[in-house]
Formats: sequence, C-alpha cells, structure tokens
Amino acid sequence: MRKLMLFLALAGSIGLMASRLPQGVSQKLDQDLSRVGLIPVWSIVLPRSEPREEVLFAQLLDSDFLLVQMRSGSVFAYDAFTGMQRWLVQLGQPFRVYQQAAIASQYLVVIPADVTLRIYERKSGVRLWQLDLNALPHRAPACDDWHLVVLDGENRLRCWLLPHVERYLNLLAGGSVPGKPVATNRSVHDAGVSSYEIRRQAILEPQRAWDFQNPDGFDWPAICASNLYVAFADRLGKLRIAASDRLQLTGEWQFPGPLAAPMTFRLVERQEDGLTIWESWLLVPCTDNALYAFRLHQGKLMPVWQRVLGDTAHAPAVLLAQHIFVATAQRGLFCLDRDTGQMRWHQPEAHHFVAASPRLVFAQDRLGRFLALDREHGHLLSLTTANGKLRAIANHFTDRVYLISEDGRLLALRDRDPKCAQPQVYYRLRFTPPSTQLAKPGEKPAEDKPAEEAKPAEDAKPE
Repeated sequence: MRKLMLFLALAGSIGLMASRLPQGVSQKLDQDLSRVGLIPVWSIVLPRSEPREEVLFAQLLDSDFLLVQMRSGSVFAYDAFTGMQRWLVQLGQPFRVYQQAAIASQYLVVIPADVTLRIYERKSGVRLWQLDLNALPHRAPACDDWHLVVLDGENRLRCWLLPHVERYLNLLAGGSVPGKPVATNRSVHDAGVSSYEIRRQAILEPQRAWDFQNPDGFDWPAICASNLYVAFADRLGKLRIAASDRLQLTGEWQFPGPLAAPMTFRLVERQEDGLTIWESWLLVPCTDNALYAFRLHQGKLMPVWQRVLGDTAHAPAVLLAQHIFVATAQRGLFCLDRDTGQMRWHQPEAHHFVAASPRLVFAQDRLGRFLALDREHGHLLSLTTANGKLRAIANHFTDRVYLISEDGRLLALRDRDPKCAQPQVYYRLRFTPPSTQLAKPGEKPAEDKPAEEAKPAEDAKPE
C-alpha cells in the first residue's frame, strides 16, 4: 500500500511538472506578440484538473486585481502586477454551478452563482454573505462600497444596503469617529474574525433597501454612480438616476432609442489652482449611433457633449486620462477627446479595445489578430498573425496587456518602451474621492499603493 501511494504521488508530481513545461506554441506566441511591441512581464499556467476544464470568465476588476472563473466553479484571484495568487474559492460542486461575470468594489467581490450572489472580502477571499434571488440574474449586478444592485429577472431592480467592512474593522480597532472610518489595510481575516463569527452575524447582514419594477424591462446592468446614486436605463432608452439609500428619483433622460452597450461611470480628477476637483462622469452609448457624456451633480444629469459615430457601440466606452475609446460594430475603433467629444482619430481595422500604453493602443481585429496603433494618431503600426484562439482581457485601468493563450497560460505583457517598465495606472476602482483633496500647483496627487498580499483565510484555500 505504501508503495502504491508513493507511486501515485510521484505520478502526480510528474504530471504537474509536465503541465508547466514550455511548449512550441508558447514560444511562437511570444515571438508573434513581440511584433506589436509587447514583451512578457509574468506568466502562469492555469490549473486544469480535467480535459473539459476551461476559463469561463477572466476579468480585470481593478488596477491590481485579476479574477479568473473556471468552468468547474473554481475562482482564482491574482495580483495583476505580480501574478501572485491571492486566494482561491470553490463556488459549488465542480461543473454544476451556473456562473456569471463578477463585480468588485474596493472591499468586496460579488460572484453570481445559480440563483444566489456570493459576496467575498476582496483582500482575503473570506465569504461574508450570500443573497438568494427569485430568479437567475438577468445581467451582471452592480455594487459600490455601501450598496448592491441586481436585476432579479428582466424587469425588477433590487438594491441592498451592505454593512461597511472598513467601518467594522475600525470598530474592532477602537475607531473613535463613527461614520468617518480611518483608512486601514487590514482584512476581516487579518482582524481575527472567524467564519463562525461571520455566520453568527458578528458582521451584520445586508438589508433590502428598495425594489423598482418596470414593465418595459432592462437590457443592460445598472451602474453605481458614487456611493450616493444608482443609474439604470430601460429597454425604451429612458435613463433614471435614483438615490441609493431609498428609491427617490433625482434625474431622468430620454434617449432616442435603447442603449447599445453598458454604461461607464468614472470619477475624473482635475487640477485647478492647486486644488484637486473630482467630477462624476457617465458615458452612455445609444442605438442612435451616438455616445453621450454626462456629469452627475447632486443626482442631476448635466449633459456635456454628444458625438455621432455613425455606428453602434458593441462594448462600454473606455475612459483613460484625456482619451475615450469606443469600439463599434462595423466602423472600428474611435478615439475621442474626453472634455469636448471631438474625434481624435478613427481606425476601421480595430474591432476590440484591449489596452493602451502612453505611446500605443493595443486592439484586436475581427480575425483575432493583435494590432499596435499609434495612440496620438491611430495609425496602424504592426499586427500579429491570425490567432482566433488567443483571448484578451480588456484593461480599463492600466497599460498592461493580459491574455489567455491556447496552451492555458495567463500572460501579462507590456509595451517594450523602457518608460513602461513600471505600470502606468490610469484609474483605480473608487466610488468616492480619496481623503487627500489638495495638491501643490503643478504636482499630481500621490498614487495609491497596490494592496498588500493577503494571508490565507479560513474560507479560502491557500496557493
């Protein structure tokens, strides 16, 4: 018996080593990507326990947070800068869980599984709550640090109030100012809160805030616009802004037709006379072949500009610094000026936006080939050979390029320019401005540091 166990252990280790051996297709892929100016940063082999195992969803949910959902129900959280695994959870019995794309806030990760929403602490992977729905969620939910909004069915919008994890941690640490928590880098696991205490409601349960029923139904997910408001549009193109804590409509806008793709919300930072000003921007692609830009002020929609593209967008608009990128169904990729909506350039060969460095824009065409475009003028500089099996992860936060290769590798690459050795962070996931509001004239506010590596949690499997 001991010899048999030793043989099985040795066979398993040999199989693991074989799965990590480089293959010819990997070397060819690296050479092909170097044609568009990309060099590798890190690479890992995704676990594959069975032949039918594959990646179901791969999402960059924040500048430093990469989430991969496997068909078996395993969910891996990685540090997007280093490739280190942060935590691993299993949603249910392997290959028997209906999954949808996840969402995240600064403290939480929400994963729809069957007719439930599993809510995990983002840093440690500890499961905090589980919410039961009446039906499969029609679209991906939305959340901020305080609220969770989900389409329960096709015509019902539900909002829950979430207990604030940071406030709870500050209470454990003896915080003295209620309602104004001091920033901490600790997690529920670091604070010594066990799964038993969570189940005994040491952390309060989410509370139902309101429901909104619309007979016209919804085609696209809602948007949590800061910690105060929720934006949602029905199938007839009517956009509504509601207060998050209670169902009180604060603004409305009727578009000529329904939305063409999901909306985009961003907090935009401006410098004026040494003062840092934060503005809430909402970008809405519509089926009238136009993109609309709004500012949100006290729940009111303030139109900024409207840009007719001559085609419908098939993906959310991407706001990076002063540029807005819009991928359309037939006319390719557009680059617009953020403040005026004027078209900077148009590249008909690009079909999907992938990422952008300070000098290049990386995209894919209809054949799956990677394109390198000049960021200032949109000129096509180079492209790879056709590779329809290469899967790109859209990056709306940094200049890194994330791919899933045919041989099961998760790749991080960057522009070969030496100035891109360190990640360029355009945006970090936040729903309220950071505590530091003032900046010296001519200086940019200090960037937030990436979150520290979390310790293995009781409900999360270590790497």
